[in-house]
Amino acid sequence: MSDAKPTVLCLVNGVLREQLFHPATVARIETVASIRWLSDDASSRNPDTWRVERKDVSVVLGTWGMPNFDNILLDTLPGLRLIAHGAGTVKGFVTPEVFARGIRVTHGAVVIAAAVGEWCLMATLSGLRLAMSFHESMRAGAWKSSHEGHGNELAGKRVGLIAMSQTARAFLRLLAPFGCEIGVYDPYLSDEAASSLGVRKVAAIDDLCAWADVLSNHVPTTPETDRLVGAPQLARLRSGALLVNSARAGAIDQDALLAELRSGRIRAALDVYPREPLAPDDPFRTLPNVFLTPHIAGASWEARSRMGEVMGDEITRFVQGEPLHHEILAERLGTMA
Repeated sequence: MSDAKPTVLCLVNGVLREQLFHPATVARIETVASIRWLSDDASSRNPDTWRVERKDVSVVLGTWGMPNFDNILLDTLPGLRLIAHGAGTVKGFVTPEVFARGIRVTHGAVVIAAAVGEWCLMATLSGLRLAMSFHESMRAGAWKSSHEGHGNELAGKRVGLIAMSQTARAFLRLLAPFGCEIGVYDPYLSDEAASSLGVRKVAAIDDLCAWADVLSNHVPTTPETDRLVGAPQLARLRSGALLVNSARAGAIDQDALLAELRSGRIRAALDVYPREPLAPDDPFRTLPNVFLTPHIAGASWEARSRMGEVMGDEITRFVQGEPLHHEILAERLGTMA
């Protein structure tokens, strides 16, 4: 880098900018770079609305609502060397052209993972202890009334994790005090990594379903994960088992899941759906054995402020020629969320 500070183009405006980039974070970035902000009436998705000089931009900093970085946009950013994404997946906007031009990419999925891990623990405890069923019966004027009677403790249960992703690892850390047995189905997890994590590697998804008291999905959307858990796998779940999904709805056959839940044989805690928002008349809304949240597992005020801090740190490391902590390489995209 030259003595002149590089330019960071921040594609975040309005209230979201305030939530992600606190004054201390902005000051941290400004020690190593100059920030060029979008006006509040600009759309981060639509480069035609940006109205800022782009030719000298070295870093693009953004979050949800990133534009597609195809050759047309990249030609207007000839000096771009880093895309810093203050959110999770980059699949929706990072193109092969980005890597072909030597542009590096970093993201903040690790920050979201911590919040998702907490949601998974909350959903698991709530689902096992029938929290929502008791809550709704109390609202209706009843006392100690649930469609299933008593709930179950988490301590000592078998928890099956589908994929050893960052969110699964965050959940795993929080499960430690409960003395659970942990099984993992993940073809990409080495035996050595499983051993170091203290988890049991399960060779087949069918075997994990049959083994687990709690089955928690953490896979990305890829061709090989589409309906990974279908009717045969759901049928192998033991009666009273809890299915937790904080990742992607496509990994679970929704029709098969609905049928199993309607039977009352299993329970579920869901944060993701094939079409969002979930329709007001969606049948999942009517089931007493389902805990539902509106795709907010990774959403917390703390996560948003940490997101800005982590991206600020990544930009600082980049400018100072230090290794990035959360860089995404082209070969990883195929197995990422």
